[in-house]
Amino acid sequence: MKDLLSVKFFTVDHQIPVIECDGIRLPIADKLNGEFSGYYGIRTGHTKAVFALAEGGVTATVNGEKIFSANISNGFAIVENNEVTITVDKVTEE
Repeated sequence: MKDLLSVKFFTVDHQIPVIECDGIRLPIADKLNGEFSGYYGIRTGHTKAVFALAEGGVTATVNGEKIFSANISNGFAIVENNEVTITVDKVTEE
């Protein structure tokens, strides 16, 4: 079985079980004003990175099929060793 991304959400008041996927799409914030500037896709094997997140939609997939979708508030994401840690104030699952 191939490696999957392990996605963990951390919020103040909402717990989401760990999501196992092969890709996730995140809304990225502009570095100057913090507003939405587009989406960034992360796949298995991604290099270490830290991203500022904008308010918007998150989508996780396995083999191109959507397995999770939510709206998030501003925050940040850390990618390391096929783990994506997303820290935001609010997550609303769709």
